[in-house]
Amino acid sequence: MNIVNVAVVVCLLAVAAADAHAQAQSNKPLQDFHASIVKKGGEAAMNPEILASQNPHVKPYAAIVNAARWPVPNIPVCWENPTPADAAAMAWVKDSVERTWSVASALKFTGWAKCAPVNKGIRIRIAEAGPHVKNLGRFIDGKVDGMVLNFTFASWSQSCQAKREFCIRAVAVHEFGHAVGFTHEQNRADAPGECRLLAQGTSPDTALTPYDPTSVMNYCNKDWNNDGYLSALDVAAASDLYGKP
Repeated sequence: MNIVNVAVVVCLLAVAAADAHAQAQSNKPLQDFHASIVKKGGEAAMNPEILASQNPHVKPYAAIVNAARWPVPNIPVCWENPTPADAAAMAWVKDSVERTWSVASALKFTGWAKCAPVNKGIRIRIAEAGPHVKNLGRFIDGKVDGMVLNFTFASWSQSCQAKREFCIRAVAVHEFGHAVGFTHEQNRADAPGECRLLAQGTSPDTALTPYDPTSVMNYCNKDWNNDGYLSALDVAAASDLYGKP
């Protein structure tokens, strides 16, 4: 091989390496951002560098039913069947919701007393059943037993009996996500195939951004209900939908 041929080969290799580097760099912002996602709450989840990032890949990741968005951020909450025995668990629910959705956005949940027959807002039934909502967002406004929460775990998720407070708090954050209009993240069309197998309930009609693997709304999250915390992207989405706190 003469010197000219060697030079040509070296040039071609350099071009190929440059193309590979450019392709890697095109994916790098998304990779770097996902690597930086904070999965716990508090100040870390509100990291201003993440929320204020100009990176085009960094957007509020969430999947919603657009029509389910509440028209105002002040949402009444009441209990259908409160008892003194459930007082501690009811307090855990209120505290967890206020520390997550209300910290992340302008959402304010008011009342938290026993439901009257005509109460509007989110009406919660305490029952030995799988926690769920009867619809999403404003479509449960005033609906009797619009949300069901389990405090005993006698038959559903019996492993929670050994960690009741953790489970009650984590489930509450997830179900209130539905109550403000968020669907299950794994229901999205762009979720990985293995996660789509876990699809359950209403599918979104509005995907604010690509799929969020750490969302509290994601059954495919390696941390169950994200340990009861909003992901950094849940925080951004709630703020985008309902305004800044």
